[in-house]
Amino acid sequence: MAEDDPLTRLGAPLAAVIIAFVLSVLVAAMVAGQIEGAYEKRALVYAGFVLWVLLGAAVVFVIAHRGEAGRLSVSRVFLWAASIWLWPLFLLLRRGRNNGA
Repeated sequence: MAEDDPLTRLGAPLAAVIIAFVLSVLVAAMVAGQIEGAYEKRALVYAGFVLWVLLGAAVVFVIAHRGEAGRLSVSRVFLWAASIWLWPLFLLLRRGRNNGA
């Protein structure tokens, strides 16, 4: 019965992407805080970064959650965090693979 539960199946990837998103938001805040200029400029950069990683988290989760079979680990969270910053590359790779097939 537990194998049929989608939350059980998606538990580790979902936890990894949520933790990676939170870490990415913290990184975005640190990077945006280092930008010279007015508060509004830093706030816009931060908002842009947060939107970028939010979209990245959704895209990467949709692409990768089915192949995610491992348990939650620190290295897996860092891999997800890097992936949600680099999500356009994964879309391009997926599009190229689908067009070539």
